[in-house]
Amino acid sequence: MSIWKRAFLYVIRKKVKTILLFFVLLAMSTFVLTGLSIYKAADDSALSLRRSVGGSIRLELDESNGANWQYQQAAGGMMVEYVGTPITDKDIGEIMSVDGVKAYNGIGDGSVYAKDFDFISGFRFGMGSDYSRLPSVTNSEYFNFFTRKMFQLIDGRHMKEDDDHVVLISSAVAEKNNLRIGDTITVQCCYDSGNYPDVELTVVGIYEYKGDTDSFQTTSTDKRNRLIIDHQAMQEIMQRDEIQYDNGVDFFVDDPREIDRIAGKIKNLDLDWDCFALTVDNSAYEAVAASLLSMQKLIVWLIVGCMVVSVGILILILSMWIKQRRYETGILLSIGITKGRIVFQYLLEVLVIAVVAFGLSYYTSSLISQGISDLIFNQTAESQPMPEIEVPDDGSKYLDITGQYIPYDTSNMEMVESVEVNVSPNNLLYIYIFGTFLIVFSVLASSVTVIRMKPKKILSQMD
Repeated sequence: MSIWKRAFLYVIRKKVKTILLFFVLLAMSTFVLTGLSIYKAADDSALSLRRSVGGSIRLELDESNGANWQYQQAAGGMMVEYVGTPITDKDIGEIMSVDGVKAYNGIGDGSVYAKDFDFISGFRFGMGSDYSRLPSVTNSEYFNFFTRKMFQLIDGRHMKEDDDHVVLISSAVAEKNNLRIGDTITVQCCYDSGNYPDVELTVVGIYEYKGDTDSFQTTSTDKRNRLIIDHQAMQEIMQRDEIQYDNGVDFFVDDPREIDRIAGKIKNLDLDWDCFALTVDNSAYEAVAASLLSMQKLIVWLIVGCMVVSVGILILILSMWIKQRRYETGILLSIGITKGRIVFQYLLEVLVIAVVAFGLSYYTSSLISQGISDLIFNQTAESQPMPEIEVPDDGSKYLDITGQYIPYDTSNMEMVESVEVNVSPNNLLYIYIFGTFLIVFSVLASSVTVIRMKPKKILSQMD
């Protein structure tokens, strides 16, 4: 009789054992398949969330290296001048070539007087203090004040990379000066030294400031006075030979989960790292995805735990059954059937049952996976604090024009309310593959004690 036929006949004949083993394998495969499906669904939700929230890597001038900075006394106080390597378009181009970087926003720095309009007046320290600092940006839509919801565009459009001599102004400045989209304003650099020209800018957008306007402010620190301009305009205002990104460049990535890997690739580029510093901002994703990340970690442990327990139960059951078949094993050995073929028969018996159990687990898992997913997600979500992304105040936030000291507004940030689970055939394929490996391991582990014995000893121990 062939080994295949003996295995099939044993499964048919031992109905109670077959049914018991069937339900053990069905339970094992159902819970593992459910875990895999929930993990895949949570991963898909996390991917969607990562792409909507995003993350950024900031390249900026290294302020900790004193050799890059020159300090000298000026009429208005101490003047600080950067003398190190500037960030150039060539540096930006190299970083943009790194896989995973999707966009960037460079930020320049300047200070101007209003020539034919008025800023919102603030506290004055003396004559000449009624000026405002202003940033130049590559793309205002990626500017921190907009991404963190401190500024909201209410009229016109955002600034793009190819804009030339345009400006975004606040609604407060627009109302005070009766300015509309298409009007022009004139500014002049307010630095003491240099012969700076009047520069005309065209209003292409008006934003509303969402922050506090009641706190102590000077004209230059009042966020409503921020004139957001393009780099070409900044170059003329500051009378520079080339575009400079004094306040760094923010690079935005496709997948925040890969942000550390991408940052590592950027650090391997041939840039002047004695003058540059690189910082990673992944705080928004980590806050809103906390429940998903906790859920995925829990699912991994549940899958591992289920597999370990399942293997333990399988080994225990099979060990008991194989010991009960010592007489049969001894006879098979005595008539010349090898130990390998006997173990293979045991393996075939379990696999015949497993094929049916694993297939049925596709349907049982479909019935329970969504309920288990909701239960786990709700439990992990309840244990997570509300998203709160704060930026530490080091005393510089009132002077900052980059927006990096502004906390994210999480009130309208995309959140995951539940995880939709679909059991896919691909996950079932994993059950067949890994389930087979677990069964092979369990059968081999269960067969060791009996197979090591000699046929005569096996037969002599029978009652």
